[in-house]
Amino acid sequence: MRTIVLYKTSTGCTKAYAEDLAKMVGGDVLALNKLNWKKALEMYDCFVFGGWVRNGVIMGLNDFLVHYDDMNDGGKDILVFSSGMSIPSKQGREELISSNILDLYHVRYYQLRGSFDLQKLGPINRFIMKRSLSYLENDPEASPERKSLSSLLERPIEYYDHEGVERIASVINKIASQKFA
Repeated sequence: MRTIVLYKTSTGCTKAYAEDLAKMVGGDVLALNKLNWKKALEMYDCFVFGGWVRNGVIMGLNDFLVHYDDMNDGGKDILVFSSGMSIPSKQGREELISSNILDLYHVRYYQLRGSFDLQKLGPINRFIMKRSLSYLENDPEASPERKSLSSLLERPIEYYDHEGVERIASVINKIASQKFA
């Protein structure tokens, strides 16, 4: 089974997950905006997309799902993962599925925790993030947990979800063994 892992990244965390996942399943990896869809639909059996989360939206997902009908009609397996600052949870996963309307598509979805380094963001995203964190810090109705996010201004979070990446790779390998057994 030929697999391609596509990604959209802001700080490099999602790209690292995509590259490692591609290695684990013997697939190819490519930034979503570099893909030639016509060729890819002929070459690959499994499409995996990973995007980073901003305000509950998986960045790049809409650009990926524009091709959903072509992938689905072609019998392709489709998986999606996201990486973000929040700790993966059942509730968080359900919120991301709902806010990104993934429940309308037949895809397997995985939520991974990502790293965050304000200095790795582009100028516009860095400005937006600084402003949002500043607002949170001064919001009298914000919970102490949310207010603590302001610490991200001074220190980055380095996190890698080995178990999550291995789980996704395991599913892809299981699909391949069932399809081509």
